[in-house]
Order: sequence, then C-alpha cells, then structure tokens
Amino acid sequence: MKLRSAPASFLALCILASPAARAASINPKDITYTVSPIIGYEMQKKENPTRTKLEFTYGVRVVAGYKILSVEGEYTQGKSSEDFFAPVEHIEEKTEKIRVGLRSTYSLGSMLDWTLRGGAEAQKIHSSTTISGTTTESDSPSRVYPYVGTELAIALGSTVSLNGGILATLK
Repeated sequence: MKLRSAPASFLALCILASPAARAASINPKDITYTVSPIIGYEMQKKENPTRTKLEFTYGVRVVAGYKILSVEGEYTQGKSSEDFFAPVEHIEEKTEKIRVGLRSTYSLGSMLDWTLRGGAEAQKIHSSTTISGTTTESDSPSRVYPYVGTELAIALGSTVSLNGGILATLK
C-alpha cells in the first residue's frame, strides 16, 4: 500500500518544487478583506397561506481572500408583518440567517464586477400569528440549506459600490 502512494507523493512534490509552480505562487499581499453592510429587500416564498412577499433585511457580510476565490460569511435579520382579511389574520415574522460560502469575482471593466457565489445557509424563523384575537407564537427548527447566487457591483469611487444580486436557497 505504501509503495502505491509513493509515486503519487513524488509527483506532487515535483510539481510543487518546479519553477513554474514557484513563479505562479500565491502572494499573501494580494489577499483582501472587506466588511460590508447589507440593506435591502428579500423576496420570499411562504406557505400557509401560500404567497410571495418582500421582507426588509439588514446585516453584515465579511469577505476574505483573493478576487478570483474568496471566503464569505454573512449574517442577516429580516422583519415582516402581513394582514389577511379572509379570515382576519395577522402574521409577524423575524428571520435570522447565517451564510458561509465561497465567491469568485471577475472584473468586467474598471467600474463593473460580476460575482458568483455559493455555500450553506442556516436559518431560523420566529412567527407570531394572530387569528380573531388569539395569538400563537412559534420558532422554526434551525435548518441548513445550500445556496447559489450572482451579483453585479458598480464602483462609485475607490471605497463605495452599488451591488445588486439574485440568491436562491435550495430547499
């Protein structure tokens, strides 16, 4: 068994020690770190009753790594309130999400960047439902789902950009 892995180990060592590998080495000075606020609306598909709604969302995103491949972490909170008239029902929800994943950003010019991203999202939802004066509160179990997304960023200067994106959580 050790004899079979020896050629593979030798090949890996030769590749790492080659002049081409050293010339293409990763420079730690190229690593960037960003902390960005998140403020916006999130469209959500809801059940019971079935509907689509917008939820005001805010939070923070931290990105670290190289432009071509970075690690991202994100925490967001969202609050929403809805009223239904048949039957009379009021639903309030508070959503908390944590996302951890990878992203890759490509420059499409001096002012425009395109990003692809994906990872895992953990979410928890606290609901308060009032029907005919009776209020019921519930917490969803914490669940983890994969997510994928894309976004465009327009630079408005050296430190400010306007971002818009689409993200799908696969449930």
